[in-house]
Amino acid sequence: MRPLQAAAHRRGYEVRWLVVADASASILQSDERQCQTIDDARAYRPAVVLAPGNRAPGFIPGLKVQVFHGISEKKRGTLLRDRGLFDLYCTTDPLRTRTLNDLNRDYFDVAETGWIKLDALFGIKPATGYERPQILLASTFTPSLSGAEPLYEEIKRLSRLSEWQWLITLHPKMAAPTVQKYRQLENENLNFFGTEHVIELLHRADVMVSDNSSILQEFMLLTKPVVTYRNYAPVPGMLDIHEPDQLEPALRKALDPEPALLAAIEEYASSLTPWRDAGSSDRVLDAVEQLLGSDWHDRKPLNLWRNIKMRFQLGYFGL
Repeated sequence: MRPLQAAAHRRGYEVRWLVVADASASILQSDERQCQTIDDARAYRPAVVLAPGNRAPGFIPGLKVQVFHGISEKKRGTLLRDRGLFDLYCTTDPLRTRTLNDLNRDYFDVAETGWIKLDALFGIKPATGYERPQILLASTFTPSLSGAEPLYEEIKRLSRLSEWQWLITLHPKMAAPTVQKYRQLENENLNFFGTEHVIELLHRADVMVSDNSSILQEFMLLTKPVVTYRNYAPVPGMLDIHEPDQLEPALRKALDPEPALLAAIEEYASSLTPWRDAGSSDRVLDAVEQLLGSDWHDRKPLNLWRNIKMRFQLGYFGL
């Protein structure tokens, strides 16, 4: 969300954060202002509420805008299930745009803006000149979709060699014992990083090892090879393996990619989103300003049951 905050500040808008559910406010920086409670958010009376998740409480004032937390992907079934909680969807790609445009649009608008996180990905100049190839492991947390545990022993073996530098980052919801195992692997050839370093790591790495994590899409948008472990629906641009002992040869192939592999990666990246210009946050704000400047009024359904559930989930029972 920080690229969106930066774009809003450039336009002279005030921004405040509301951190709820399983997220931690500790990730906020000292100059980022926060609404500490739901009561604070209601009293603030925002003109706009922008959410990266699938819910926005109706009992907080303002135009509700979903900006999504990833590009379209099918591993969990439907691309989007509209729940009647948003006035505006700022979509990340044509596939998600088509999905929403096919729905009943009596109470919401759709604007294809691109994904705001990509503003950070494409808006920085990466560091270069590392002495050894940099290999990034980034894994999802769902056991049935994750390669972190199955690949552990092989990564442990490879990390004891000095040929490559390993960079490890795991999903915040990864099981604590798995995280601890990888932290304990740290040595001169392997470093463990928190998720706040993800953008830096995506640029730094030459190859990614992943599984079914959506982060591999971001890496492939940089036109870099990915070795996936038992990917749910591998595409031609991925080097998918099914056994841990296939990891090393796949990495060697990825570090010396054939032109056909690079072409397949670029074709896949282009299919994910056309918006790789670091301008998505400004397009989101343009769409918000246009809607607020029209005859917009809240046309969403009452959604009593969903808002009651959110009150219980957020511990808020005020009027």
